[in-house]
Amino acid sequence: MEFSGSYTLSKVIDDASDFDEQPQNPFDLAAERALSRQNQQQRLVFNALWNLPIPGQIELAPLITVGSGRPIDPLAGLDSNRNGAFPLSARPLGLGRNSLQTPAMAIVDLGVVKTINLGEHRHLDLITQVFNLFNHTSAAAINPFFGPGAVPLPGYGHSVQAFSPRIIQFAANLEY
Repeated sequence: MEFSGSYTLSKVIDDASDFDEQPQNPFDLAAERALSRQNQQQRLVFNALWNLPIPGQIELAPLITVGSGRPIDPLAGLDSNRNGAFPLSARPLGLGRNSLQTPAMAIVDLGVVKTINLGEHRHLDLITQVFNLFNHTSAAAINPFFGPGAVPLPGYGHSVQAFSPRIIQFAANLEY
């Protein structure tokens, strides 16, 4: 059995994470300095390779990824700044850039490899890979829209985009 793991503690700050972010006040870019959309404060990744102690050369390869949520920009849903920006980027009064956060994410992937020997220097690997094994929904984005008076609109905070659902793929690899 082999395994490895990594833990990352980080902080990413910027004044614009992508082309679709417009400043509230173009003459005060310092006010836009905040956590980046790419910020993920904590991330834990663990993977292993386990040769099963049964006849037939079968290997299991789990991959577990757990991470804290990512920042999301709260949006007013209208052009309250009257700057004509598209997509709409105005924030409700009192809420800073990227001051919301998606929920934490957890994804388990699994690979299974069955090796069939075909002679001294040849073998066939039959491979099954399952991504998001438990089909757990991890939010990649949430509904960030507020109405007048910084009151959250219906559906606020609910997931509007998720990481990939379960995907299963099969492969064969002949080495000679």
